[in-house]
Amino acid sequence: MRRIWSLIWLGFLGLLFMACAKTSAGEKDDGPPDIPPPATSASGSAARTDGAPTRSDRFQTSGTASAARTSQLAAKGSGILRSIKVREGDRVKAGQVLCVLDASNASLRSAAARADHAQALAALEDAKRDMERVEQLADAGALPEQTMDKARLGMRIATLRAEAAAVGVRMAQQSLADATLVAPFDGVITKVLSEEGQYVTSMPPSPVFVLVDTDALEVRVSIPERKISQIKVGQPVRVELPAVNVTREAKVDRMAEVIDPVTRSAEVLIRLDNKDRSLPAGLFARVTFPGVAADAMDDTPPSKAKAPGAPAEGGR
Repeated sequence: MRRIWSLIWLGFLGLLFMACAKTSAGEKDDGPPDIPPPATSASGSAARTDGAPTRSDRFQTSGTASAARTSQLAAKGSGILRSIKVREGDRVKAGQVLCVLDASNASLRSAAARADHAQALAALEDAKRDMERVEQLADAGALPEQTMDKARLGMRIATLRAEAAAVGVRMAQQSLADATLVAPFDGVITKVLSEEGQYVTSMPPSPVFVLVDTDALEVRVSIPERKISQIKVGQPVRVELPAVNVTREAKVDRMAEVIDPVTRSAEVLIRLDNKDRSLPAGLFARVTFPGVAADAMDDTPPSKAKAPGAPAEGGR
């Protein structure tokens, strides 16, 4: 029994010795490590440390830099397409001949109209001579008033027939002119929609060419209704064209006066000068409005905007 108590006391003394040794060595519990506070920017907002871009303080939106004028051209007349003078990519001037239709029938109608006009003029001359003779006899009292009235009526009818024949000549000449399609403005041919030998009609119109004026480009963007009051015609904007790495300074050219009830936005148009034709039409454009602040309600942060077809983040 004494031996058991001796062993207990020896164990107790050993534990006491180890505790004293630990205290003398200066060991202590440091507690949880200190966590530094998040870094803040000069404005007091938390700064991003993961390298992700933050929202710009300027409102941005995107659109497409389209050609100022795009027109599908069709001939005024109907007939077989006899000759095409231009092809895709050709630059043309206003009034330049683009294609010619077969004008055989129009030429025949024009010849018939000229002959009818000549006949009407001859009848008018004959009616004038008859009128002169009737007036002489009427002055001498040799003809009744009824004969004089008939002569006047014949003169009037001959005059109207001559005028109608003249109109017929002009119509036939216009038909000949309509067989030739000319460019309405300077531009570039982007599509040829009909080929030689094809029958084209005026009603419904058969498009033959697509003509585009790229001397000026127009960027149409949608502006949320909450920002409309901050944007005015003539306001400076910055237009970025990422595909060609070009940035242009421009101004708001026009604004819609009606809010779209579905999107709750209005269309704003920015015009870009392109007389040097250095920019192709159809480019993706990002527009920055320096005087308009971005806010949390903007759907896409300007720094995140991408051109159509750009790969998603993390994609390959």
